[in-house]
Order: sequence, then C-alpha cells, then structure tokens
Amino acid sequence: MQPQFEIRKATNDDSGLLIELLKNTHQEGKIHLNFEREPNYFHATMVSTNLPEVWVMEDNHNRKLAAVFSIGKRQVYINGAKHWVRYGNDLRIHSEYQGGRTLYRLFKKYRELMQSDWMQTVILEDNNASISTVSSGRLILPAYYKYGKIVTHIIDIKKNITPLSGNTIRRANSEDVVMIQAFFNEHAPTKQFYPHYNFSKIGTRDPYYKDIKIENIFLSFKEGMLQGMCGIWDQKKFKQTRFMGYAGAMKVLRHINNLAKKILGGIYLPKPGEKANYVLLHSLLCESNDGHVFLGLLAAIQQAYSDSQYDAISLGLDERDPLNYFCGDLKGIRLKSNHYLASYESDPTKGLDASLLFYPEIARL
Repeated sequence: MQPQFEIRKATNDDSGLLIELLKNTHQEGKIHLNFEREPNYFHATMVSTNLPEVWVMEDNHNRKLAAVFSIGKRQVYINGAKHWVRYGNDLRIHSEYQGGRTLYRLFKKYRELMQSDWMQTVILEDNNASISTVSSGRLILPAYYKYGKIVTHIIDIKKNITPLSGNTIRRANSEDVVMIQAFFNEHAPTKQFYPHYNFSKIGTRDPYYKDIKIENIFLSFKEGMLQGMCGIWDQKKFKQTRFMGYAGAMKVLRHINNLAKKILGGIYLPKPGEKANYVLLHSLLCESNDGHVFLGLLAAIQQAYSDSQYDAISLGLDERDPLNYFCGDLKGIRLKSNHYLASYESDPTKGLDASLLFYPEIARL
C-alpha cells in the first residue's frame, strides 16, 4: 500500500499547487506579508539560487501538497572568495498539516540533503512562530546561528532625495559591461555573502538574471572613474509581495501614516489584500562604502522613476552598515529580519571574518 506521505523533488507540474500553498501560508508579524510566486513558482526560485532544489511533501491519500521547502545553492562571497552555499527558504506547511510529525518529516529530509553543508536563511524579526521553532533545540532541526540582522528600507519613490555628492550619474549600456564587471569583482568580495554576478548574462536566457535590464543599472563617476553602482529590478511579473493585514498598533499607524502621506508626503501602506507596488535595488556597491555616493545613486533613481507607476524602492542592508544612516531621513518604512546560518555539524560562523559587513541582496531572498 502506498504510504500517505511522500517527500519528493518538486516538478514544474507542481507549480500551480505550490502557488496556492504559498497564498494560504502568509508570514506573521506587525505587518502580515505573503510572498507570492505567480505565474510560475519556479521562476522566483531560479532567481534566488543558481542551482534550485525544491522539495514537496505530498499527501497521497488526499492528493494534496502538505508542505514545501527550497534548499538550492548559489555562489556568494565568503571571506573574499566565491563559495557555493545553500539558501533555505519558502518553508511552508499547509494549515491542515501543521503540528504532528510534519516538521519532523521535513527536517529529517533536510538532514539527509544537507549532510556536511550549511545554509543561509532569513526570518522576519516579528515572525515569532518561526523564530520559536528554530530556537527550540529540537534534535531533528539543524542548529541555527544568528549572523547579523537585515534592515529592509522601503523608500518613497515620489519624494525628492537630495544628493550629497557632485558625481556624474548615468544609466549603463551594453558597452559598460566589462567596466561594471571589473568594479564588481574588486568590491563585492569585501562584503560577506554578496551573491556573485556575471553581468554578461544580463539579457540572455539565464533564469538567474530574469528581467534584469542593463539600462536599469545606474553608474556614479568622479573625474571619469566609476565610484558606485546599483540596479533597479522589477520582479512583479514573477514574484509578488502582498500585504495581508496589520497587527496591534500597526492597524492604527497605517491609517495615520496614509493620512500623513496625503498632507506631508510619504510612503503609502497598502490596505489588506493589496500587492506592493515596489521595485527592488540590486548590485549595490560604492567605493569605500561611501554614503555620499550611495545617496547620489538613490537620488538619480528617484528622479528617473518619480513619474512611474511604482510607489517605492526597496533595499536591504546589514544593520551595522553605515549606509543605513543615509536612509534615516528618507520617507519610508523599515522592516527587520534575522539572518541565520544553519548546520547539522560544526558552527559555520567560526572562521568567518566578522569585521566584514554582509550584504543581503533582498532581490534574491
């Protein structure tokens, strides 16, 4: 007789069921968010990881997907060198299967897959249920080691930003690829977990670069020398964020915030059920992590997109990063997340150069 539960690799035929599963398992917190993946679940997975690996738990008796997790690999910089590292995300359990032995079965598969590997994972700071799970000390779970905190800045794209540098800023073109790659190769390795980019693959069929456009990368020059870069990435065609609701004081603050926006300007917080209309910043690098260069790039992007349909720019930074200071006076909201490294063997944080900032490319989370 066929067992009721089977954990197997997901196939493209599972996409529709996975989309429905994600729709019904939103993230808890002061702001309830749901990260959706229409029209094909796997398009977003192939942006998060170079080597996708998605597993589903199927209830064979009831023909349902009970759970899913993704544990693919991507190339990131660690201590200045490229390494293949697993990224654990999209762990979702259908409400009918939460509790019982579901979590045990899933993490038994995790252990089988990970072996001596370790993985990155990110959990919203307000997602108490998930944080309690990873902190529970259950033997079937890997050990989760906190490695920093991510600040996600969602910045009003309609509000003028005053640049602090006199640099010349322009959009990139195909002739800039070699220069961009050289700048990236020099500066990306100075931050832990910076995802590796091959800019010659932009505009090709490589799914890791889906919908990135070279002309949406902004370059900052001083006396003809490249000093900074960042790109804007519209992912709404394959990855969406829906605001499901607001908890506690956030219910009131949302209305106050939206009223203040009408009077003073500021970011609009969507009503429950609405999707975010944001673009994501990617490939942020500045010579010597210069905040003036960074703010100049943001100002150029804001000016370029102020009349667009977008409401905000979203970017992520290490909580320790001085660039957070330059976001402090900009109209917007801030979300915090915990960044973990998880392992069934030794502590992966040992041997990492803690003096280096890490870079959370939220466009690939």
